[in-house]
Amino acid sequence: MIDKIQALLNEFAEGKLNQEQFNVLYERYSGQLAMAQQALESGNSEAMKQATGDKSTIALKQEYMGKAVGLVIYQNKTGAAIETLGDFEVSAFLISPILNEFTRMMESREAIAPRVEKLKDKRSVLFTGKGYTTVVTLFHNPPSPLQIQEIERLHQDFETANAALLEKGLADSKKMAYPFMVFVQKKLNKKP
Repeated sequence: MIDKIQALLNEFAEGKLNQEQFNVLYERYSGQLAMAQQALESGNSEAMKQATGDKSTIALKQEYMGKAVGLVIYQNKTGAAIETLGDFEVSAFLISPILNEFTRMMESREAIAPRVEKLKDKRSVLFTGKGYTTVVTLFHNPPSPLQIQEIERLHQDFETANAALLEKGLADSKKMAYPFMVFVQKKLNKKP
């Protein structure tokens, strides 16, 4: 069990788990370790069986893993949505203040760190801002640091691939390349 706890600590440190996954699994492993120690001390084989738990670790990881549901790409200058990929059902009242803040920061040439906002129903919204666009990604469960890095990379690829159009302020969605399609299709198990 101590090996499992160490592996869990390493996975979190490497950004592979979100905080909720870590907390649930750490609590599970700590409880199992305590029960296993108690079972060893008492010699009770039934207590040893209980120490293993009823839900598999893989099932718990999956249950609490961040899953991309959809995303919207906004043009910074106009605030207009360029494209929506997947299912994105979040009120504009929740998104607008943060988009306005990102636009102000970009105009001031301030660095913009990715921002995750938790919603009520186990959903989270990730905001990433670049020079021309802001991407808002809806997740079921919070994204892990590696998932945030993946969205940032795809966002940079989007701006690089579409730089000529974006520099001119031409956000013609039919002429743009969407590296995010791979991410959304992979996460939603959709076919192209």
